[in-house]
Amino acid sequence: MFGCWPFKVGKSARSAAETRAVAKSPANHQRIGISHYSAAAYGIDQDINTDPEQSRSSSPDSAAPRVKKRFNSHTVSKKARGVFGKVRAFHRVAAAKMAHPSIKIDTSVQTTKRGLPDEAGIDLPDAEQGNPRLEDGNTDDVPPFLCQSVAEIHDKFEDLEWMQRTRLTEGMLSNDPSHPFALEADPKVKARNRYINVQAWANCRIHLRVPGGECDFINASPIILRDTVTEEERRYIATQGPKLGHFSHFWHMVFHESKEVGVIVMLTQTFEAGREKCAQYFPLDSEEDSMILTAEELDPFVTDKSEDGSGIIGKVTLLESTFDPKARSEIRRLELTIGSESKVIWHFLFAGWADYSKPEGDDREALLELIRLSASKSGPDNPRVVHCSAGVGRTGTFIALDHLLEELESGQLLQVSDAESDPVFETVNQMREQRMMMVYNEMQMQFIYEVLREQTDMKLGKLPNHGDQSPGSQCEPRSAKVAKLNDHADYLPTSKPELEAVLDRVPTPTRSWSRSSEVSDSE
Repeated sequence: MFGCWPFKVGKSARSAAETRAVAKSPANHQRIGISHYSAAAYGIDQDINTDPEQSRSSSPDSAAPRVKKRFNSHTVSKKARGVFGKVRAFHRVAAAKMAHPSIKIDTSVQTTKRGLPDEAGIDLPDAEQGNPRLEDGNTDDVPPFLCQSVAEIHDKFEDLEWMQRTRLTEGMLSNDPSHPFALEADPKVKARNRYINVQAWANCRIHLRVPGGECDFINASPIILRDTVTEEERRYIATQGPKLGHFSHFWHMVFHESKEVGVIVMLTQTFEAGREKCAQYFPLDSEEDSMILTAEELDPFVTDKSEDGSGIIGKVTLLESTFDPKARSEIRRLELTIGSESKVIWHFLFAGWADYSKPEGDDREALLELIRLSASKSGPDNPRVVHCSAGVGRTGTFIALDHLLEELESGQLLQVSDAESDPVFETVNQMREQRMMMVYNEMQMQFIYEVLREQTDMKLGKLPNHGDQSPGSQCEPRSAKVAKLNDHADYLPTSKPELEAVLDRVPTPTRSWSRSSEVSDSE
């Protein structure tokens, strides 16, 4: 069932700052049934020392200190940083409130709590010294939000992170299953997650069509973004990479949530750097051109039953497979049969996104081509199913770019003249209200700005249109100042811990995609 709670958050008696303080209390964690590890996993409590004997798994990175910006510049006074930081924070939060008036965010939070450096930390750079900006070059007719420095984008990402922690805290402390940001604690639900700390909001997720009383959970979220002009909804489904033993859940969702033709965009390989990222849930080639969907004995929570008692509930058949060098994607046309009904599914497997990085050069052009190509197979009201491994990092970046590039094409982004208006920030915030952690890290958010600035310059005739070049052809190089916004020698984006996989998973005995030697994940 494709449904989601309306974008509305109930009133809270606590300010955001008070909520964070309460969330740090171990006593409150026990009262509402949150383990120390779970609180830390969601980024709510980074100060509690967890007992490794009581944790389901441990992460060497989960308690690592946050890496802040690294610049060589003259010292900015603490008072000045505090004033400017509060102003920036106020504007960001005010913009979010205008978009969603019912969101309660405390604007009185100290600047050091919003991810800004303190006196003992690394100083902010001077605007003219070691602070690369999107505004470098010809900025005539370029919207202000595409003329920002990495420091400004960093501040906005930190605002998004604090807003997300506030949502998680409010949902956990509410003890209200109807709360917009409530999470389900049912062991059956947790067993179906790929990662411990990436879960769909309980009231904004896809519901599997199962018999009454059975678990209908799948870690998949409907994402709805509206066209600025027509108010038409653009629909997507963001989900994790399917797990072994849960294929029937994934394919049932695809069958029931798509229209006459379904579209899946896969942004990860099955294995990367020796770690499973996604199970092999589709027929790979003509040698194994069909996959039988069964009620897996490995998953005690599967509720699908075959009518004839054979255990077979459906089939996925490969009809054709091609490789598109321009989109750097292997494209499969599949036939999905559930019961007596069948429909065509287009499956796009992208190879150009390396681990903890962003697509560059030909890979970036390939990603833009993939966005165009996958959209051509599906209308705005027919949700594309997009997944990577956790379904938040590259998945969120892909969906944000798809939506914002459509806004750019219609001319809406070029009309943004208010210096305080930022469609990127607003889009990421809207997506995170529907699925946690969308656009997982700062580098991915910077990448969105870079692509939009580059495409804006092309639209304004300031750069050649690389999309018109044939694969492998020679063309003028991109603007280094646009394409390499965050490549300043002394700058590193904010680091985030690796996601922790759910234990007791059965590894997938399949190979990675053989056409690519890269490993690709940016969760």
